[in-house]
Amino acid sequence: YQRRVREAVVSTQSTGVSSVGDKAQTGTQIMGRRPYGVGLMVAGCDETGPHIYYICPSSNFYECKCMAIGSRSQSARTYLERHKDEFKNVEDLNELVAHALRALRDCLPNDSELTTKNVSVGYVGRDCTFTVKDDDEVADYLKSIEEEKASGAVAPDAGEEAMETQ
Repeated sequence: YQRRVREAVVSTQSTGVSSVGDKAQTGTQIMGRRPYGVGLMVAGCDETGPHIYYICPSSNFYECKCMAIGSRSQSARTYLERHKDEFKNVEDLNELVAHALRALRDCLPNDSELTTKNVSVGYVGRDCTFTVKDDDEVADYLKSIEEEKASGAVAPDAGEEAMETQ
């Protein structure tokens, strides 16, 4: 029974991600070739809900709850892992985008800032198609997190809160 149910729940996204991973891995099975060597993040939504997949440079793939890839991405992953329980009950897209931008902001070097020139926002869900916002369309999102930062309204991370109470 469980096997039939699990097989029925496998989404077409999972199948597509598996195909990409298999394609990248095929080259390693022929002498003298390597995997492509790049990471890829795939997002989509089906009847079971939204999904995020990470295809590693080694061609392995994983479904994730939240993920950040690229240079300096560890601090973004840490932010997302600390706050992932808050995402379950959020119904406002703007709040989710704000969390993503806060995570991204944590990755920047000290002399850099998020601007409309270096940020794009993409989202997908049950009730909306895949949408990408660029340039001036991102300005309102950036303005909201900058106002939080300026007013100090951002909630402290779990570790900081624990230190303050002790």
